[in-house]
Amino acid sequence: MVKNVPEFSVLAMKRLIQRVSKFRVSRGAALELSAVLEEHGLKISSEALKLAQHRGAKTVNEKDIRAAAGGVQS
Repeated sequence: MVKNVPEFSVLAMKRLIQRVSKFRVSRGAALELSAVLEEHGLKISSEALKLAQHRGAKTVNEKDIRAAAGGVQS
């Protein structure tokens, strides 16, 4: 059985958490942050796609992502 592989590396998540604190970061905390960011990223991506389609574009651009990120609630 294959477990879900995190989209974001554990090391990158640990670094993100350590930017705001010098605390040690458990692997579980890093994996959870990865899962939460992936879930939120999928919501933003979905909304950005809708915005791009609405304007008749075939490419999602940075403005779509920014607009979608501002409109997506956690």
